[in-house]
Parts: sequence; C-alpha cells; structure tokens
Amino acid sequence: MTSAKLNPVFGPPALLIVIVFVLALFGSGDRYALAQPTGDDQVSNATTVSGGLLRPIRTESPRATLESFLSKSEEFAAAILEYRSNKSLELARRIDVLSEQILALIDLSEVPLANRRKIGDQTTMALLDILWRVEPPSATDAPNVEQLSELGESGTWRFPMTPLQIGLMSDGPREGEYLFTAETVNSAPRFFSGISDRPFTRPLPFSSWTEMSRRISGPLFPAWLDSSIPSALQIFWLETPIWKVLLTVFVYALTAVLGFQLYRLIGRTEPEDRVGKAMVHFIAPLVALAALYLLVPIVVLNINLSGRASDAEVLIRTILSFLAWSWLFWLSVRLAFEWAIKSPETAEGRYDANLMRLVSGIIGVVGVVLILAFGGQQLGLPVLSLLAGLGVGGLAVALAIRPTLENLISGFTLYADKPIRVGDFCTFGGQNGTVEKIGIRSTQIRALDRTLISVPNAQFADMQLVNWARCDQMLIEETIGVRYETTPDQLRFLLAGIREMCHRHPRIDPQTVRVRFVGYGDSALNIGLRIYARTREWNDFYAIREDVFLRIYDLVTDAGSGFAFPSQTVYFGRDTGLDEDAGKAAEGQVHNWRRSGRLPFPRLPEDHQERLEGTLDYPPRGSYEAGGEDLEAAAGTERLSAEPMEEELVEEGSKPHA
Repeated sequence: MTSAKLNPVFGPPALLIVIVFVLALFGSGDRYALAQPTGDDQVSNATTVSGGLLRPIRTESPRATLESFLSKSEEFAAAILEYRSNKSLELARRIDVLSEQILALIDLSEVPLANRRKIGDQTTMALLDILWRVEPPSATDAPNVEQLSELGESGTWRFPMTPLQIGLMSDGPREGEYLFTAETVNSAPRFFSGISDRPFTRPLPFSSWTEMSRRISGPLFPAWLDSSIPSALQIFWLETPIWKVLLTVFVYALTAVLGFQLYRLIGRTEPEDRVGKAMVHFIAPLVALAALYLLVPIVVLNINLSGRASDAEVLIRTILSFLAWSWLFWLSVRLAFEWAIKSPETAEGRYDANLMRLVSGIIGVVGVVLILAFGGQQLGLPVLSLLAGLGVGGLAVALAIRPTLENLISGFTLYADKPIRVGDFCTFGGQNGTVEKIGIRSTQIRALDRTLISVPNAQFADMQLVNWARCDQMLIEETIGVRYETTPDQLRFLLAGIREMCHRHPRIDPQTVRVRFVGYGDSALNIGLRIYARTREWNDFYAIREDVFLRIYDLVTDAGSGFAFPSQTVYFGRDTGLDEDAGKAAEGQVHNWRRSGRLPFPRLPEDHQERLEGTLDYPPRGSYEAGGEDLEAAAGTERLSAEPMEEELVEEGSKPHA
C-alpha cells in the first residue's frame, strides 16, 4: 500500500511546463532511498517515521538480507494488523515506508517499470504467506560475509524446503548486494498456491495475506466503510473485489467529464494569433496530466486495486499519461517555434517562418516517437530490442521508408532552393494554384476552383514549376487581324497609332513595346502585339489588358478599317489580262542575263551581291529614323542575352583607352 503525494504546481504556462516535466522525471523518486549502504555503522542512519524508529536494511550478505527481511516483515505485519482496525494517514505512511524497505530487498529489475510496485507488493504478500505457513529459517543458517565462499559459483542461497533464493547482484546499480532473486519473484506466488491450504503458524484474523491485501483499502476509506460494503460487491472480479473495479471506472469517467468541461470553459475564446491558439491547446494535456498524476492516483491508490484489475488500470493510466506527455511535447515545440516566428526578426509569412514550422514538425514527431517508445519500455514492450533490430535490418527499413525520406528531403530542398514560397501562385503539372503549406510529406496548393491539392514533395520538386509571383512584369501578347481591304497607308496609320498608345499608357513598359505587321493570314492582315504591363497582380493585369484592347478597337475604327473574320469575297468584273509590255520587258532582261552569263541562279554573283548590299531604303523613305541612325541601338534594350556580343567586345577593345 502507498499513500498518495500531492505536488503543487504554480506559475505561468512556460514555468508550468518546466515544472510538470521535472515532476515526470523525478516525481517517482528513488524506490530504494531507504536502502542504506552496507556496514555496521549504518545503524545511526535509521529513519524516523510516525510510530517509531525504522532501522535501515542491510544487504552485504545473505544473512544480512534475511535478517533485514524477517525484521521488516514483522514490523510490516504488525502495522497492517493495526491499520485494519485503526486507519490513519500516519500509519499508512509507516506501512508505505516499510513496504519500500522490503521491496528494496527484492530484485525487480526484470519487471516492467510501470508494474514494479504492484509486482513487488504481490511478491511481498506471497513471501509472508509462505514464511508464516512454513518454519522460517534462522538468520544464522544463512552465510554471513565471512562465509560467502560457501555459496559456490552460483552465489545464491536457498531457503530450506522452498524455491526462495537470495543471490548476488552481479551488475546494475546494486551490484555486489544480495537480494531475493528474480526467480523468486516468479516462483513465490506459484509455491504459495501449492501450500495455501496450510494454516498459519500463528493466529491471524484472515486466512491469507494475499487475499487480505486485495480487500483492504486506503486511509481515505474508513474501516467501517470497508465492513459495510454488501457481500455481493465483495465478490472477486479480475482478482479484486468488484466494488473497487466499479468505483475506479466511476473515478475515471468523472475525471474525464470534469476535465472536458474545464477545457471547454477555459478554451471558450479562441485567440486569433498562432501563439495564442497554441497556448489554449495546452489546457487539454495539462488537465489530463494533473488528473493522471494528482487526482486519479489519490483515489485509485486508496481504492487499492490488485491482480488483473490493477494491471489494466496501470496500463490505461500509463498509456494515457504518455499520450498526454507526447501531446504536451508537441505543443511545446510548436509554441516555442511560433514564439520565435512572432519576433520582429521573423515576420509572419516569410520564407524562414515556414521553414521553422517544418523543422518544428520534424522535432515534434521525433520527440513524440521517443516519448511513446519510453512509455512502451515502461510497460514491458521490447522497444530497445526493436530499435536494435532496426539497426540489424537497417537496409530493409531504409527501403521501406524511402518514400518518406524522399518527401522529407525534397521538402528541405524546396525551402533551400526557393523555387516557390508559401503564398506564391504557380503552375505545376498543367494546374495552377497558390501554395498554402510546405509540410514534412507533401505540399498543399489551393487551386483556382478553391480545391486543395496535396502533392508529395518528391514529385513536386521534380516538376517543372512556373512561379508567377517571381515575374517583375506581365506579358500581353495578341495577334490582331484586320480586313484585307485595308490599304497599306491605313495599315501604317493603324500601326503608328497602336505604338503611340502603348508608349503613352502609364502601365505599359515603353522599352518592351513591339507592334508589327507580322503576316498575311487566310482572312486577315495580322498585326502582332507584344507588350509588358507594369504589374504583378492578376486582377490588375486583366484590367490593363482590357483597357489596351478597347483602345486598339477605337484605333482600328479611326483608321477606317475593321476586324477580319473568316470569309470569302467574290469579285465580279472583267479581266483585263496580264500586262504584255511588262511581261516582254521581264523576258528580255532574263534573255540578256543568259546571253551574258549573268543568270542569277542558283544564287547572285558575288560582285553583284557587293553592289546591292545596303542599297534598299530602310527605314522607308519619310521615316524619322531614315537619317542613318543605328537601328539595333534604336530598337531598345530588349536583347536575347545580357552578355555583349563578340563584335561589340572586339570594337570596344580596339578603342583607345581614355
């Protein structure tokens, strides 16, 4: 039996987290704190509790261990008998300390940590049942320090007529001490079941220490209450009285309801910022931990479950507590990173903020896995053996988790390479959308139809990504078809008007204006328009393009032309035939080329090419650029490459230095 200990918790949320973590690490205490080092001088280190002086135990030899056990068991039995008729917190504390001292004489290293106290108490009761039914050995029968050589290589001493053994601890924190062996922990209950029909060697008001320990309750339940419980509720179920099971279920249910109501009451107002939301979410795990470490143990330990019912309760409480610790660790990591993101150096929505959230998610997942693994180890699951097996089968595991690792590494690549950021509008795999989140496994994109697309990071990183958010200007490109009835001068007037309008427009970059007559279509004279709007927003871009197109409509009308559409025009009239004079002149010219050996086929003679080079008037006569200005320089700054051409480098190198 143990008495519950209250641990007050104070302070703001940050301090509260630290305190709760410390309680988890050190709250269980050292179960062997009263097991003093061996030696005759340890009598002065005796511990005083209510009810008298408790001498320390000694374990330097089998005789010392046996003497300690016999004396402590007598004190323990006397305290239990007194407690049954006169319950008090002071007496419960004395029983708890005596129980701790007896447990310190038993090797429980092979028992899962979560069940050590329960298994230790069961072993203690089985040992009492055995030693009070058989003639206990005299302490002088066990070897002392001078007789340790008589134990042989095994280093163990067996109780006469029993399987109980005291053996040397060869490793661990209690190396060199003599304790009841781990085999005794397993064999004592079985051996007692074989001799349970034997009577006690001294009179007792009950027939079994084991059964009595299952029926007794804690100091919160007065003795008259234990005796007034109906016999129907005293029936054993799961190796414990059924009233204890029902009361424990009620305590857990009531705690869950009260905790949920408290969470709803405190978390009724949801903050808008991420830090505030994270702090509100702390309420649930903190309430759960407070209940599991403070309220529930007080009641359950006073109910004093036993057997399989105790196993189930310990299992449930341990699982819930480690789930709460995992939840609390996850929220702590997220809160710490959100607090850092909220600082002025890391503004919300910036690239490093999202990277920090990704890192916090990874740290949180790793921490949760480790906490749950530690919890499984406490429950007796072979977690460490599984981890060792993972080391042996590392290749198979690596192959199994390869997609996950690929997505994780690709997520870091997306952050490091920066092809996109959270909030960027991009084109990927034939789809368009805005990046909302780059997570550990996948990237989430909000499509134009407002659906959420989730793409694995490994696939997303390998796609051809078009990041529209990185463009400095947005392209307006269109082909305008006017009717074939448009005369050349009308077409020139229209081209000049469109160019002037583009240069005058305040939202069009004048250095990028390109308006040209680009070809003869099936039904139209095609004008190519390619200009850049000074904007980076889609709505603004469509507004600018709309304004440009409406102004072009007016210019086409002003030029006396119209927009072409697919059609056929049939003309009725007399055919005047071909120009006979022009035809005879052309044939005569070809005849002269052939006779003089100057026929320009398959190509022009080289001397003729030299005479013709640059003789055509371009820009056409009447143009303001016809004065011989460098056409390439007049075309603007739009080039195919930012690097200077080789000809320019040669010319620059030939110039004298200033």
